[in-house]
Amino acid sequence: MKRILPAAIALSLLSGAAAMAQPGNPYRGDQTDDRGNRDRNDQDHNNDRNRNDEHRNDQGGNRDRRDDPSTRYSNERWSRGDRLPNQYRQNQYVESNWRQHGLRQPPRGYHWVRNDGNDYFLVAIATGLIAEAAYGSDRDQLWRQRYTNTYNYSDDSYYRDCRSSPDPAGVIAGALIGGLLGNAVSHSNGGATVAGVIIGGATGAALTRNLNCEDRSYAYKTYYDGFNSGRPNSSFQWRNPSNGHYGNFRVLNYANDRDGFRCANYNQEIFVNGRPQTTTGRACQQPDGNWAIIS
Repeated sequence: MKRILPAAIALSLLSGAAAMAQPGNPYRGDQTDDRGNRDRNDQDHNNDRNRNDEHRNDQGGNRDRRDDPSTRYSNERWSRGDRLPNQYRQNQYVESNWRQHGLRQPPRGYHWVRNDGNDYFLVAIATGLIAEAAYGSDRDQLWRQRYTNTYNYSDDSYYRDCRSSPDPAGVIAGALIGGLLGNAVSHSNGGATVAGVIIGGATGAALTRNLNCEDRSYAYKTYYDGFNSGRPNSSFQWRNPSNGHYGNFRVLNYANDRDGFRCANYNQEIFVNGRPQTTTGRACQQPDGNWAIIS
């Protein structure tokens, strides 16, 4: 019995030493290999996590760009049956001066909306559904096809000839000449600004050829008031107190031409040195809303 106990203890010590020498023991020389594997696994996990974060950031950036109205709607061209985006259903886009742009009167429950590209949409107020569209680029092309030129203040005979002369009726100061301030037509202020007038070309020059600059300032104010009154057969008079010249301007009627532009036939009678001179003609509203003498 005494011999067996030392032998068992010796055998136990030998077995423990052998176990210490077995490969794969986490506490011997292969410790760095397993730890390296763990480190590599951790690095791979971190790389995957970084790639996921980058993907999420890119998606977020794309969402931000899509949510930016300046990029989201820049190339859109909505049509009948589409729903107008909420951005353009705010009050500042409602076009109250629809008549000045040759648009029909909106039926009950609808209004005209103008987007940043000068396109017009007849929209159901409650739902935003588009019932009708009038694209600015199409109207510009129609105007040029029908009337050749689009006029601005630099074509106006009064601005060209008299801008350095006394302006007793405040034509230039009041920006009565179309486009003088860059945008003479109201966008959304409920009609507080009305369309300017452009007396350009040979026909426009003939309208005022016997009037000096002061006379033309007074006469021009009647053109502005007359075309924008919307009242057929209303008479607008002017008189120059410095020389006694006077005149009468009357818009005979309003009607849309075949392309939908609002036009007015007019009559002018002026008295220079007591001699009457009568002129008749026609003016129409360009796509920008300004009145231009056509004939």
